[in-house]
Amino acid sequence: MAPTVLLFHLSLVLTVCEVTVSAAPSDDDDPGFEDIFQTNNKTYENFPIQFQHPLPTWLRGILVRNGPGQLEMGRRKYQSYFDGYAKLHSWTFPGNGSAFFSAKMIKSKSYLTSIEKCDIEPYMTLGVVSPSYTFMEKMQCIRNNVDDMNVNVFNYINRTVAISDLWFAYEFDLHTLDTIRPLIPPMPSSKNFYSVKGATMSSAHPVPEYGTSSRIEFMTIPSFYPGTKHRMAVVRITTLDSTEMVAEWETDQLHYMHSFSVTPNYVILFAAPYTISIMKMMQTCSVEGGMVWDGNANTTIYVVEIKTGRVHTLQTETVFVIHHINAFETPDGKIVMDLPTQINPFAFDYFDFSYLFNKTARMDILSTPVLKRYTIDLRTKTVSKTVFENGPKAPCAGALEMPVINENYRHIKYCYIYGQVINYNGKGFSHFALVKKDVCNNKGDLMYAVPHHYFTEPWFIPTPGGNSEDDGVLMTSAYDGDAKQSYLAIIDPKTMTLRSRANLPTTVPFNFHGRFFDIN
Repeated sequence: MAPTVLLFHLSLVLTVCEVTVSAAPSDDDDPGFEDIFQTNNKTYENFPIQFQHPLPTWLRGILVRNGPGQLEMGRRKYQSYFDGYAKLHSWTFPGNGSAFFSAKMIKSKSYLTSIEKCDIEPYMTLGVVSPSYTFMEKMQCIRNNVDDMNVNVFNYINRTVAISDLWFAYEFDLHTLDTIRPLIPPMPSSKNFYSVKGATMSSAHPVPEYGTSSRIEFMTIPSFYPGTKHRMAVVRITTLDSTEMVAEWETDQLHYMHSFSVTPNYVILFAAPYTISIMKMMQTCSVEGGMVWDGNANTTIYVVEIKTGRVHTLQTETVFVIHHINAFETPDGKIVMDLPTQINPFAFDYFDFSYLFNKTARMDILSTPVLKRYTIDLRTKTVSKTVFENGPKAPCAGALEMPVINENYRHIKYCYIYGQVINYNGKGFSHFALVKKDVCNNKGDLMYAVPHHYFTEPWFIPTPGGNSEDDGVLMTSAYDGDAKQSYLAIIDPKTMTLRSRANLPTTVPFNFHGRFFDIN
């Protein structure tokens, strides 16, 4: 189960940014847009690439991106882009001014067995396949569960893994991108777990624990036994071989959550009324077929005390959140968190191929995300919210998704969010911009856009010893639809202008998430 999403229905008003760009063909068409949603399983390892301008002398590390690379096998094809077989892309910066590009498919069990059969091996997926599975294949699909990890990457004490929304991962070599092994971290000690192996849901966005080398993660454990409830847990991952229980509690429903927030003392989960019906999922052999949205129900907020394991339960408006940005605590003990919010999760459909490959449908975007700040007061058991206003230089900045920050400001008061805005000019799904949202002063909002250039989630790499929060570089995998050329862009975060770019030897399919890893 690996859904991640860039745009959701939120209102009936378009958010439009006016942006000055260089002369280019009419911005009303979408040249090259469909190219980035096609299969490309070509392999590269440390292919030298050249940037237009010299790289920063301090830049040393590896940027890794994860996303679909192959979308069909034999006679069958996935109907949702989310379900493609995972492919890793990386850009290595040794620190001497050179740079190298690598690209490899993750050798998952589902991928290898599908190659052997020359057909999509039945595994649980978000959407459906075409032609559809037979009854017997659906039974096999249920047994196989979910396998492909095409959403994110993370590092645990020098071990790097590809992850998704399951308590499961594939370890890979950071330098070569070779797949090493599948692995399931050990379940933390508990008297209450009755999980089926491989069925435990989790998050594709682990969060570092403040002041430690550990990571915080949550687990959603479905019950398959009469008379027992589902369970949720917050766990600490010290290494891939060692986990600890922080807190656990019972729930009546299985809530789908993709990410969460952590402060020095708390873990905060937004459990929207978007729940999973195991029975429906098994009947349809798809995650999407088992999801149920209740637009009349509130969103439940779980606040977990890291030190004691105590769980506070609060309610807020009906809202769906896919990506948390950052959270911190105020001097008076309140919890502040910033979230791109949606009124429902239905824009998962935007990544169905029937939508992606339909130019008319792609123009029909009626809404955008809304960036909100939630403040939680545990003493009064209240939740308040505010909507950020947009600055004059980027009037669509509050519509960002795929948010990232300077990770040196994780858990603490901060100012800058970087993200991607789709439909920035009101002309449809294929019109992309990168934005910098200043949550301290909206006069600092900035944006970068080029007609027919399609950007993925950016990543911020801070300058070592930098003096300001936006001192560093912003990297994004991009595609020039006019030139039919993939490239890596390096953006100056202070001005949101292009600093340099390096063309790549092949098309990089649209990818979801990634990280920059320091190297010795």
